Amino acid sequence: MQAMRYDITLPSDYDMAIIRKRVQNTGYLMDHFPGLFFKVYLINEKQEGAFCNSYSPLYIWKDTKGMNQFIFDGYFDNIIQSFGWQNIEIGITSSVELAKNFKQSRYVTEGTFNILPSLSLKHSMTKETLTTNETGKVVIYNPYKWKKTIFTFYEKKPQTLCRCFEILHISS
Repeated sequence: MQAMRYDITLPSDYDMAIIRKRVQNTGYLMDHFPGLFFKVYLINEKQEGAFCNSYSPLYIWKDTKGMNQFIFDGYFDNIIQSFGWQNIEIGITSSVELAKNFKQSRYVTEGTFNILPSLSLKHSMTKETLTTNETGKVVIYNPYKWKKTIFTFYEKKPQTLCRCFEILHISS
């Protein structure tokens, strides 16, 4: 599986109700998209204590065919036309753990860690398991940057030092 994400930083005074309405009106369009395992529509709001306003969708793809279709067959054009040219972060999933109540997730944290140089990579991607309050956990790595990112999903907003997003919709 591959992961894809773009992080659109919005002005401090941006009306985040615009993003909420956009997702409410069009989020369902990604439901059952070919090759998509799931997409979460993520936002951060400065007025809720975030560093900045942002819209940061996260996609987990079953295969590259669906991802390529989304990027190059006109679907991503909606993002370009609305928010300008965006860089897309691509990664490889090393693990995806989803609880039965995953679709009830309302928040997700993001923690990014360096994969340090070593003589062996054998133990650098240990399996992450769900704890009691978690509804999902996705580990993504990028061997070009030698970083791994752990997205942890929750029904209730966690107390954390990690970047925390609100989930507006989950497509699968």
